[in-house]
Amino acid sequence: MRILKTTIWSVVFLLVWTDLAWAGPALPSALTDIRVLIEADDYRLAKYEPKEGTYLGAYVYQDTLINGDMQKFNQLTGKKHASFFLYAGYGHSFPQWWIDEVKAVGAAAHIAWEPNQGLDKVKDDRYLREYARKLKETGIPIFLRFASEMNGNWTAYSGDPQKYIEKWRLVHDVMEEEAPNVIMVWTVFTFPQATIQKFYPGDDYVDWVGVNIYNVVYHNNNINYPAWHEDPLELLDFVYDTYSPRKPIQISEFGATHYTITDGKYYEDFAINKISRMYNGIRTKYPRVKSIFYFDVNNVVNAPEGRRINNYALTDNEKILSTYAKLIKNHHFLSDVGANLEGQLDKELMNVSEGVYTIRGTTYVSSRVIKEYFSASLTWMPQTNSISVVKGNNAASFAVKPSRVVLAGLDAGPFILDGIAYLPLRAVAKSLGYLVTWDPEGKLVKVLRAEGETL
Repeated sequence: MRILKTTIWSVVFLLVWTDLAWAGPALPSALTDIRVLIEADDYRLAKYEPKEGTYLGAYVYQDTLINGDMQKFNQLTGKKHASFFLYAGYGHSFPQWWIDEVKAVGAAAHIAWEPNQGLDKVKDDRYLREYARKLKETGIPIFLRFASEMNGNWTAYSGDPQKYIEKWRLVHDVMEEEAPNVIMVWTVFTFPQATIQKFYPGDDYVDWVGVNIYNVVYHNNNINYPAWHEDPLELLDFVYDTYSPRKPIQISEFGATHYTITDGKYYEDFAINKISRMYNGIRTKYPRVKSIFYFDVNNVVNAPEGRRINNYALTDNEKILSTYAKLIKNHHFLSDVGANLEGQLDKELMNVSEGVYTIRGTTYVSSRVIKEYFSASLTWMPQTNSISVVKGNNAASFAVKPSRVVLAGLDAGPFILDGIAYLPLRAVAKSLGYLVTWDPEGKLVKVLRAEGETL
């Protein structure tokens, strides 16, 4: 009899959902200008991931104004950088000379290791093993960015996701055996997005996920393809939303042009705006970005033939350099790579990219968000037309309102539409032992575990 009653109530509930879905107004579009961050309590830190803050990094090797001097760059920017990077060809000799310079300034190394002769050259052989052992002998953390930007068609290792994943896993396994100080960073270019996920080697083979982002005035040196309007944070969003719940994010390269040969004009304010937008944004709204490397190079002079288009250098423009120095002065930007806390539980703020809506000033989240981000369970209670939410010792029941009434702004409360339950974020968070803060200037909602609440 109990089974029969449950079945009847389920049928009735389904009919109610269907009726409400057809009868009521449509759900408003997902929020685009309000960001919701919820503190997860079941995240475990990745290799050399800081609990909070962003490792400060840069590429200065081709900055001819300072002769690639890392210490000089630290002096000019007014802050020690935690890491510097170098491009290295797979099959070439180990750059011990550069490692020595990195260690002299007390930094961690970041090597963009590129198999520019194709993936077939990547084998479990003497070269790979010896390279790994030399990485271990450095005695410092090494961000190893193997075969980055594979999602485009401009590298010698793009086009075959299956072979790419096979070779990536090979390199990962060798590093795991030979060089425990190596952090495997899987880095894509921000475009094209459609191919990115095809090349992902899998969570077990990736320590950090990276993305290269450049703000230019025109794409591909073509005045007919303007790019001045692109927001660096929006260029980050796809990778961030896709991978940050599982992996720390590295902005492996970032640059903003202040001169382009495409139209022969200077864009100082453009560069200042984009750099400010990026560094302020990751500090306030993108807490899972745990390292960023500025590309401090005048490509007009120092890039290979065919790529001498934009000047990204900080050091040849006093106003841009000053802006960068002021941005990185904030304590959020870290000057040292700390101890390896891999595997430790940590409270991390996770961005909710879907299932968040606002109706007449009230923010609602879907049942999926409650399950995934709060690790709570939801139960439909047909006898009382309510939804029960439970997490540990915290529980609450919410009476469901007709969706047409809530969407019309005549009442506020939980509602169901298209078979999905939506509940008021603040009420749910409070019932589960969380605090909700609202930053109207930054249009940012933070949901934090209340003091005294246990994991």
